[in-house]
Amino acid sequence: MFKLLAALLLIGALNALNAQYNPNSIYSRFGLGLIDNSGNVTHFGMGGITAPVSDPVALNMANPASYSFLEVTNLQTTIKGAYTQASNSTSSTNYLNGQVHELSMGFKKPNTKWGLAFGISPYSSVDYRFTSKDTLSDTLTANYNYVGRGGINKATLGFSRVFRIGHNESADSIIKRVHQLSIGVNGNYLFGNISRENIVVFNQLEHYSTIENQNLWVKGITWDMGLQYKVNLSTKRDIQNRIVGGSVLQIGATYSVGSNISAEYGELLYSLRFNSNIAYRDTTRFLDAERGTLSLPQKIQAGFAYKVYHKKWGTFIFCGEYKTQDWNKFKLDMSENARLYAGLTNASAVAAGMEYKPNADVRNTIFNRMYYRIGYRNSQSELTINGIRISHIAYTAGLTIPIIRSQSRLHLGIESGTRGTTEAGLVEEKQIGFMIGFSLTPSLFDRWFRQIKYD
Repeated sequence: MFKLLAALLLIGALNALNAQYNPNSIYSRFGLGLIDNSGNVTHFGMGGITAPVSDPVALNMANPASYSFLEVTNLQTTIKGAYTQASNSTSSTNYLNGQVHELSMGFKKPNTKWGLAFGISPYSSVDYRFTSKDTLSDTLTANYNYVGRGGINKATLGFSRVFRIGHNESADSIIKRVHQLSIGVNGNYLFGNISRENIVVFNQLEHYSTIENQNLWVKGITWDMGLQYKVNLSTKRDIQNRIVGGSVLQIGATYSVGSNISAEYGELLYSLRFNSNIAYRDTTRFLDAERGTLSLPQKIQAGFAYKVYHKKWGTFIFCGEYKTQDWNKFKLDMSENARLYAGLTNASAVAAGMEYKPNADVRNTIFNRMYYRIGYRNSQSELTINGIRISHIAYTAGLTIPIIRSQSRLHLGIESGTRGTTEAGLVEEKQIGFMIGFSLTPSLFDRWFRQIKYD
């Protein structure tokens, strides 16, 4: 059953990663589109925080250092979607979109210091379709049509190792902190295609319509490095010397190395006019799959997670994170001048989140075994249009439901956010997003990778 499930998930992911079902965002028109927020559903519910977070039975592909803190082999899949209302100063429209967000697997042999993971997820997405109309004179009008689709996918293979220093609480009750430092590396293979089409059509046949087609193909390897540091700050014990509470601080950071990957860019710009049954075409510019390199900027991300737990009232985790990426460094180098959007700036984001689990005792009710999350995220994108910086503000919530008789879990997440504004002729997108995911692990009733021996 495990092999069948894994095969079905892989087929579904490969098909869906390249197919978004409805318009995504008008702001995906620029650069490489909307850059994906890495992380699974648990991170989504806490404002998208990933750098300092680790989980013994759920995989965090955004920070490779977290692999060492896994306790069991883990298969993870996530579906993401959204309902969006896009509006300007005069009109509005609604649409839905969805895709497979991640398929990944992590390996951790018990009592070892190494962790390994691989997976596939989107790096960026482009999906928009919109029109506008302009009156040029009393008799002449122009209709502008803009269509974009595609995106870049990311296949990842990574590993990590943890280093431990210190001992648990000694017999004389003097606390000796346990320091754990994990270092990890991800190798990512980026691949995909982005196509854009811009059309200008006039209401009078004697005027030429203008059509512009742009296509970008990319492939190449990028690298991510991560670290996580964990230390127990306090430990509480009962009269039988059993641990009943305490606190833990965890700090995490990731660094995505600025990379040059292979790219091909094609462009066709031509005019078209119809006269009776004859079509006249005039090609203004033609660039046939010119090869070059695409420069991706470095990204820095850092955060903290403070955990307080007690046997009676449960566990609280408070998290914060900051990340930045300078898209001024984004460039397509080739012999011809590729007309990509060049007005990108530095992107940054801050996030805060909290997780609460009522009680760690598995003998309690299902509600006491669930994980509850809330979060907030404020992202300043790389886009500045008409003098206005495009931002995305979102409030998030999440829930994890344990699956009976196993360590597997069902994760649910939702966010309410706003991107852009209606000022200066721009578009405001109000969005209700959701994520659904599974973390599947082996159990006593469903063992994986069993070696069968015969006498």
